Amino acid sequence: MPVKKEKKVGKENLLIQNHFITKFKEIIPPSVGLAEEIADVLDVSIDSAYRRIRGETELTIEEVYKISKKYAISLDEVFSNQNDTVTFSYTKLTDSEKNFETYLLRILSHLKAINKFEDRKIYYVAEEIPIFYSFFSKKLTDFKLFYWQRSVLNIPTYQQQKFEWGIVPQNLIDIAHDVYKEYLTIPSSEIWTAETVLTGLKQIQFYYDSGIVSSAHATELLSEYRLMIDLILKNAESSRKNISDKSDTFSLYNSEVVLGTNCIYVVMGETTYSYISFNTMNSLTTNNPQFCEETEHWVRNLEKKSTLISGVSEKQRYQFFSGMYKNIDDCLARVKG
Repeated sequence: MPVKKEKKVGKENLLIQNHFITKFKEIIPPSVGLAEEIADVLDVSIDSAYRRIRGETELTIEEVYKISKKYAISLDEVFSNQNDTVTFSYTKLTDSEKNFETYLLRILSHLKAINKFEDRKIYYVAEEIPIFYSFFSKKLTDFKLFYWQRSVLNIPTYQQQKFEWGIVPQNLIDIAHDVYKEYLTIPSSEIWTAETVLTGLKQIQFYYDSGIVSSAHATELLSEYRLMIDLILKNAESSRKNISDKSDTFSLYNSEVVLGTNCIYVVMGETTYSYISFNTMNSLTTNNPQFCEETEHWVRNLEKKSTLISGVSEKQRYQFFSGMYKNIDDCLARVKG
């Protein structure tokens, strides 16, 4: 295999390349060696990686693309001074079950990357139940993945099928459940409203009314839904996602402000990311500093205007969760007819 000829960096490009390398260094976990990671991503030697870090060898457009794609580096921050332009990344979801698997793996990969940082936190503004809880149990995961693929993505395989346990391939169920388990290991702050619980219930109700889900399956799904809410209540009471957590890892807020969207703001060491929902369950991702700063400001402002119902706020927590349990019971009554 011929050795690829490396090009020296021109003076006009050196500043841009150094800035890009600096951004890359900020994003990777402290435990990961910069040269080793560049060598791995670009499939070059360690020596070649160091030459790129020192600015002796030019990073090609293809190499910048490979690094940016893996780590979702915002190129508009590196190459442009325009604050009104933001570059986002996302996973293409069409009528392909394979693309859906890629989508789930991408979520899992992002969560694992977050978990490599000691200083890490997820802020989740939840117009509907956070996606991670959708994978709380295998049965709830089975339904949610079926619903998305049938009604949102229009995957042909599911269009004429009614819901049954095991209808979704097991590998997708396993990946999604791994996503849920990974989320439990990351400290988070979630902002809900009284309507947050309704979307999932309406999906079950709609499929029951349409004859796609049987009464028995709907009843069992609502039972799983209640167990999921039980878990979130338990976490809110202790301010912890896991019993073994040695410090507070979970905050839950009740907002009376209409949220209007699902939004995730992530802190990973010195780097921040914003995930903005679109097309029901997909998200646009960026680490553009100006955009992330505005997202953080919006999230913090929502927190200030919301009521903290985790920890000591027993009365407010009871009232909030009582409303959710009533919504589940009302849905169950309609299903049982």
